[in-house]
Amino acid sequence: MKSNSLFALLAGAAAGLTLGVLFAPDKGEETRAKLKKAAEEGYDDLKEATEETAHDLHVRARYARREMNTLKKTLSEQGADLKEDVKAKILDQLAKLEKVLSKEEEQEPAVEDQDQEA
Repeated sequence: MKSNSLFALLAGAAAGLTLGVLFAPDKGEETRAKLKKAAEEGYDDLKEATEETAHDLHVRARYARREMNTLKKTLSEQGADLKEDVKAKILDQLAKLEKVLSKEEEQEPAVEDQDQEA
């Protein structure tokens, strides 16, 4: 949903910028200044939307990890009724999910580091 609104925002900004340049009676220098300002604003909007999305993904990954750990604990404690092979398959899938979540968490500091460099 957010990606649709981000796309709509960027498309609207591009259309507005194009129409503004085409119909602007300004001198070239003034038009270039307006283009630069619009580009900077677009960059800031995109950066903010990216940061929000990264934060949302991090929150969801933490929640998924918490739920996964709860499920693993429940299966370990109360899974005696399950056949051993089914239990092993479920635990294997949970281990794979945990690896994916770990990779996502490792990548997040890189996004924060890039923001600090900018």
